[in-house]
Amino acid sequence: MTTIALATAVRQDAGALLGAYEAGQWVPEQAERELAEGLAMGQWTGPYFRASLCGVPPAVRSGRLIDQLAPAIKVLDQADVDQDVVRRLRLLIDAITPDL
Repeated sequence: MTTIALATAVRQDAGALLGAYEAGQWVPEQAERELAEGLAMGQWTGPYFRASLCGVPPAVRSGRLIDQLAPAIKVLDQADVDQDVVRRLRLLIDAITPDL
């Protein structure tokens, strides 16, 4: 998959998960919320996401959030990061972590 296609997929999937969250169709596990809190306060780079996702608990591995974040690493690794992807991911993370 090309970087452009991957960026498009990540952007669309993050938007879909945000929509499911807002509609009450998806509720993140506590471990997913904790991961989101760490990401919200960190750097939005491929290396930071990669380190944050390393060794996550099984509740995160089996959840829906990881399906959005893992592919985002490759997009965030790019020198010219697609800012629309970053904005969409931030909207998702911000919705999950409203108290930060």
